[in-house]
Amino acid sequence: MRQLFRSWCAIVCSSVLLAAVAGAAEESQVSRVVAKVGDEVVTSVELEQFLEPIVRQIEQAYTREEAAVQVARAKQAALKQLIERKLLAAEAKSQELELPPIEIEKQIDNVRARFATEEDFLASLEERNLSLDEFRTIAEDDLKARLLVQEKVARRVRVLPSEIHDYYQLHVSDYQQPAQVHMYQILFKKRPDEAAARVRAEKVLSELKNGANFQQLARLNSEGPKRQEGGDWGMVEQGYFGDEMAAVEQAAFALEPGSFSDIIETKYGFHIVFIDMKRVSRTLSEKEAYDDINRRLWEEKFATVYEDYMQHLRDKIYVEIVDENAQPFEAPAQLPSVTVTAPDAQ
Repeated sequence: MRQLFRSWCAIVCSSVLLAAVAGAAEESQVSRVVAKVGDEVVTSVELEQFLEPIVRQIEQAYTREEAAVQVARAKQAALKQLIERKLLAAEAKSQELELPPIEIEKQIDNVRARFATEEDFLASLEERNLSLDEFRTIAEDDLKARLLVQEKVARRVRVLPSEIHDYYQLHVSDYQQPAQVHMYQILFKKRPDEAAARVRAEKVLSELKNGANFQQLARLNSEGPKRQEGGDWGMVEQGYFGDEMAAVEQAAFALEPGSFSDIIETKYGFHIVFIDMKRVSRTLSEKEAYDDINRRLWEEKFATVYEDYMQHLRDKIYVEIVDENAQPFEAPAQLPSVTVTAPDAQ
């Protein structure tokens, strides 16, 4: 469970710490209070700085209309995280938690390592109007938040073997592993000269029949997106390429490991494929699925216990949402998926 907890901390705790030095604040921004948490406040500038890299990812991943919805959700979720950080900091202060200075310095070094030089790191702090001592305080608050969550939440989460067994029995269809092949491809595009592309494909096919190395020929001749990788598409399951590439997929699954196909024609061009591994469709055993189920159940339980603890702190520590448009406690617990990496399995 320690690995799961460390992964959670890397997502939730460090996100605020990294946001503190993520980029330059706009001088024209007017800071206003968005929320009050005990003796602390969340400002609009703090929220916008936290959101800045998230919004960039959303705008790249969604259409304009979809992005507007996702940004609104992200704003609510981000405000919820910032409030929770301040709740944890206030609770740590009331409990008079103390940390070894070396742990705080290690936290700062983790952020410092993201910059090319010490000068770049200090310049980034200056752009945020933060001194090193102020940033050290932020790092200390984050570490104290981790300690609190470890003590009050993570230690209360336990997944029993019987629960894993029951989950597997109820969700065994989720662990159906489709047939797969490890596929390599050489592509000759029809445009601008279809006849010339066909000639090049026939020449390469002849070289393969004479014993040439497929990956080497792919690096030299392929016009596909995996040329630099020797045409390596990795493990491909049935249906991966869709209808327009169905002929290529069909040819790949018909091959035996260590063999290559004849020339396959699609709307995109002429293809030759090679496979070196094949897996038949099967259902993972409970033992094989154990770690994944353990992670899923742990995350579900952790989320429930964590939210209960946050509600306890909200009942204990004064919280006021000043921004009438913000409803952070009706928002999802996590930011949109483009910004969150799932914790690793044990």
